[in-house]
Amino acid sequence: MKRFIPFLILVLILTLIPPGGSFANTSAVLLGSDVLFDQFHHVIKGKKVGLVTNQTGVSSQGISTIDLLCRDKSVTLAALYTPEHGLDGKTPAGKYVASYQHPVYGIPVYSLYGSTRKPTKQMLAGIDLLLVDLQDIGARTYTYISTLQYCMTAAKEQGKPIIVLDRPNPVGGTIVEGPVLESAYRSFVGVDTLPMAHGMTIGELAQFFNRNIDANLTVIPMKGYTRQMLFQDTGLHWIPSSPRIPDLAAVFGYMATGLGEGTGIVQADNFRWIGGEGIDSGKYADLLNGALLPGVVFLPEKKDSKGGVRLQITNPHLFNPAKTGIYALTYAHQLNHFKVPKSGKTKVMFDLVMGTNKIGQYLEQGLSPKQIEEKYAKDLEAFRKLRSNYLIYNDQPYVPVQPIQSKKGISQAKPAAPGKPGPASSQSQTKPTAQTKPAAQTPLPNQSNNSTATATPTPGSGGSAGLPESKQPSVAGQPKPVAKPAVPSVPSADQTPAKPGSSQMQEKVAYLTFDDGPSPITTEVLDILKAYDVKATFFVVGKSVPGHEAILKRAIAEGHVVGGHTYSHNYRTIYKDLSSFFADLEKGNQLIEKATGIKPTVFRYPGGSTNTVSKTYQNAALYNNQHTVMSAIKTEAAKRGYTFIDWNITNGDARSSKYTPETALANIKAQVRNQKEIVVLMHDAATKSATAKSLPAVIQFLKEHGYRFETIHAEKSTVATVK
Repeated sequence: MKRFIPFLILVLILTLIPPGGSFANTSAVLLGSDVLFDQFHHVIKGKKVGLVTNQTGVSSQGISTIDLLCRDKSVTLAALYTPEHGLDGKTPAGKYVASYQHPVYGIPVYSLYGSTRKPTKQMLAGIDLLLVDLQDIGARTYTYISTLQYCMTAAKEQGKPIIVLDRPNPVGGTIVEGPVLESAYRSFVGVDTLPMAHGMTIGELAQFFNRNIDANLTVIPMKGYTRQMLFQDTGLHWIPSSPRIPDLAAVFGYMATGLGEGTGIVQADNFRWIGGEGIDSGKYADLLNGALLPGVVFLPEKKDSKGGVRLQITNPHLFNPAKTGIYALTYAHQLNHFKVPKSGKTKVMFDLVMGTNKIGQYLEQGLSPKQIEEKYAKDLEAFRKLRSNYLIYNDQPYVPVQPIQSKKGISQAKPAAPGKPGPASSQSQTKPTAQTKPAAQTPLPNQSNNSTATATPTPGSGGSAGLPESKQPSVAGQPKPVAKPAVPSVPSADQTPAKPGSSQMQEKVAYLTFDDGPSPITTEVLDILKAYDVKATFFVVGKSVPGHEAILKRAIAEGHVVGGHTYSHNYRTIYKDLSSFFADLEKGNQLIEKATGIKPTVFRYPGGSTNTVSKTYQNAALYNNQHTVMSAIKTEAAKRGYTFIDWNITNGDARSSKYTPETALANIKAQVRNQKEIVVLMHDAATKSATAKSLPAVIQFLKEHGYRFETIHAEKSTVATVK
């Protein structure tokens, strides 16, 4: 009886699979495996197929590619090949994976993370072609892409065609970040000259690899995919790609927390936490939060004897895992001065992860994260230009016309659905491969980028870590204000403007806010707002009121709202204790009331309501990490009837005064994702002239995207904690 059990299991599996290999799909994206069976089945028909896959190799309906091939009577599934973690993805990172005979299908399951990492001649002898279906996570060090490169090399050597079924880059296709690997540091955690975050799908990577391999490569592209999509936007279900990448929080956290190999700086909780011995959690959080890295907040948290921070990803579309990892590692070194591992005759894992020994040198030199970024910027830009030759997707939903065949990485079948790169695409400043649109096919509708996911992304264990970045989008020209400014007729490619009078127009609201005035810049801002007939909210620093009373009176008279931002804006003063904060806030409010006749009822915390820097200055005799001065202030503010206002969009002018109108606009463009309610943080202090210069273009951009403008009032509490 026992001999029949595998047969019965096989029968049960086959009865659950719809016949013919075609199936309905409800996701926004059809995977390469879907497109293979739906459109391009002829490329495998009549072939003996070897499949490189694991538990991630499923269709958009969740059906295993293994099962689909076994169900297909026109195809012979002759062998399976598995990467690190094995066929089921459960073997721990770095552990030996053995080859074996499949208990149900009776075919060999060859391990490519055991006695060999490249398929041997004997392993490929019984197949006509090699098919690859693996889910990558977007990091250079994740070893599934290394397995892909090794398989392509073996296929070339043994004269076997190789077909790659494409899948999304879960952290998106616009983040290209981190030091570019130097040839001397090639390894299984870095098989090609890629940066930490490469911003490519596995199909695009195959084309990139093939520039040096010259394999007989075919890529089966996805349908409906765009360059800007995160995994959350695809409608697909995430399958844990490895033991420590159980969810998307791990995917996003992988490059942000996993770079400290051999340094004592470690990750925990599936890449949600980073820290080490001798680190003050509060200071670490302050440094990272002070860097204003987009889309993430760092919460101080100690683990046993290690100080560290927990990543709370507030906006995965803005979050840049790779850049965050560089900042996290650099600030950790500033706090505990860990010994940097050094390569000699043998390359240490730290340098292999970084792809160079230069990052360790920069840490020892005491360079800031920004200075380290500047060091690798030239090589990164050169990579972006090279990468542009191998991209398949752009900002329009892709429509496959035929399989994409490649010789030395040059695409023979150009992708369909052309379109100019939109803001997200231009972040990487590359142009997708030229495309030809089919006459009879219509691209799928654009997918909304309004993701509600807030979980901290966390990458899994594919061998090592890498880092992604959120690039600055292209900036439109800066129009000068006129009495009735014209609205450009061509919207950004990834956004569809609302039509006047539509429900979308009515639902989308933008609150423009300006902090740290009044100043002469405020007058310039008011002139622009008047020309565009837009109202805004000004959060005023009390000590700046004397001498500028007329400006505040004008603001009130023209329909704007004025709120408090404390008198001194001095963290040391205001965050000492509860009484100090409200004494300072009231002092500023009294000056506002004296100048305008109106007492403010809305206010903004210097640094925002989630800032951790306040803990640095709180009175240790009264407060601690569990009972903070900020929590006490918030409780008291509610009792006094104050409404505090945060933000969810910023033009970045708080970081320094050395910025341009173009970068201010670009920062806003990068963050607007069709949200129904946005609060835009800008500044009108005397050093912020670039903000005023960017304002006309900011207003036009938001109008084009269907936003109306309102002021903030205490009764509009929904914007209080929008950050």
